[in-house]
Amino acid sequence: MSLPVEGQGNRVYLHGKVSRKGALKYTPSGVAVCDFTFAVPQTYFDKASTGYFEVQVLGKSAEDNAADLKIGKRLRLTGSLWARSFKDRQGRTVNETKVLADVIEEES
Repeated sequence: MSLPVEGQGNRVYLHGKVSRKGALKYTPSGVAVCDFTFAVPQTYFDKASTGYFEVQVLGKSAEDNAADLKIGKRLRLTGSLWARSFKDRQGRTVNETKVLADVIEEES
């Protein structure tokens, strides 16, 4: 899996909190992967709510950040959206969208 090329218009900037910490894992080829859920305040038709986004961090950044991604930690993320569609074992179509984070900064 490769990250999107810079300048293709697919950039997201999120401010929020870690709501589910994921474990650091490795692909069979040895690439580090860390998945977590990120809670972001949002407003829709003047109603406040919270949006939850699945975030994935790859490579050295996953190794460097995995231990610090504690529930409730406030962060700023920069990354890109990644979407895919596949058939599960029951033959149902599953649509998945994630944020591939390439910059993670702690908010004070």
